[in-house]
Amino acid sequence: MGEPSPGPKPSEPVGRVYRSTGRPGLTPAGVAVIGTAISLVAAIVSMLLNDSIGWIFGVPFVLVSAYCAWEVRPDNLRSALVMPPLVLLLVAVVIPVVFGEVSDVRDGVLRTLTVLTKLAPMLFIAVGSSGVILAWRRWGRGRS
Repeated sequence: MGEPSPGPKPSEPVGRVYRSTGRPGLTPAGVAVIGTAISLVAAIVSMLLNDSIGWIFGVPFVLVSAYCAWEVRPDNLRSALVMPPLVLLLVAVVIPVVFGEVSDVRDGVLRTLTVLTKLAPMLFIAVGSSGVILAWRRWGRGRS
């Protein structure tokens, strides 16, 4: 009789920590929750410190976008590319309302468009870095 082929072990020790070799990664809901939570907290901190959304929001936003692209499940790569624009739109709508900068609907639309215009470079960097990471992951998956 033949010996059973050795399959992948469910976990292997790495130092004192056991890491799963078959970890599935983030689901689309996980990408949305992590991206939204970290971005909203960063936007609130930025508003409290500077009275505007700037680099204090932008750096965590770009980093969480890259993290989500790195950790998303291989079957759900698109969700990490869609998350940054949606989260940025949510931040642009919510932050002016929360901080009382909106008096009516017209003012709210103008504030939202102003925030989106101001944060466009951060959005391009976040989507670009996510796209590069996702392309690298997809290319690596195709080669293995």
